[in-house]
Amino acid sequence: MPTKPKIKASDAVRDIRSGITDSQLMKKYGLSPKGLQSLVLKLLEAKAITLAEINRWRGTYLDTAVIQQVDGRDMVNDIRSGMTDSELMQKYGLSAEGLGFAFQTLADSKVISLQELYGTSPSAHDTVFVETMRELPKGHLAMAVEVCQSKRPEIRGKLSRLTEKGFAITGMAAKTGDIITFVIPAGDFIEAAPVVLEALCRWVEREGDTGEWLAGFDITKISGNCLEDLRRLIQALPFLD
Repeated sequence: MPTKPKIKASDAVRDIRSGITDSQLMKKYGLSPKGLQSLVLKLLEAKAITLAEINRWRGTYLDTAVIQQVDGRDMVNDIRSGMTDSELMQKYGLSAEGLGFAFQTLADSKVISLQELYGTSPSAHDTVFVETMRELPKGHLAMAVEVCQSKRPEIRGKLSRLTEKGFAITGMAAKTGDIITFVIPAGDFIEAAPVVLEALCRWVEREGDTGEWLAGFDITKISGNCLEDLRRLIQALPFLD
């Protein structure tokens, strides 16, 4: 079985910022359109690059005229039937970068979930392994910190990454676009009340080996007091180097 492409995060970010096209990026790193989307999601998750930069990058060269004519329902049915990337490109008259953009458009519009979209092909080249994550901003916790939903406290997960701007949770299913109020029991680590915050789910994936859910969130609403406690909590917790 072929191994996942190993990509140095700083190289990929530099290439994207230089204006390299999707096709050039896929050729350089040996990626399929889904593999390219996997790479972009991982770079966004690690905050190595911003969504605004990705949108500017795509906007510099993509012609969306053909994509706008694609019937999303038909494409979703074809994806769910197991149609390959090349078959989809041939059927809908899309280039590799056009197909990648179509995937993202379908996911953004919630016509199909990311986990379903990226789980349709067993090819190892549909996912990537981003190397040298230590070059990226810190935030990966060295210990598990429990978190729960405010309205449904029985729904719990573990924080795997935490910054002042966002976090990742393992063991809790979510959908891209969900806005959820979370409670972090900061009092377990510092003298503080539970940190309550609202966050927007930006991405969701499922670990292939364990089947465990992993979801990334951007903090959208937090009180001044909770933000201060969150900052103290971040200072108190151990993080991976």
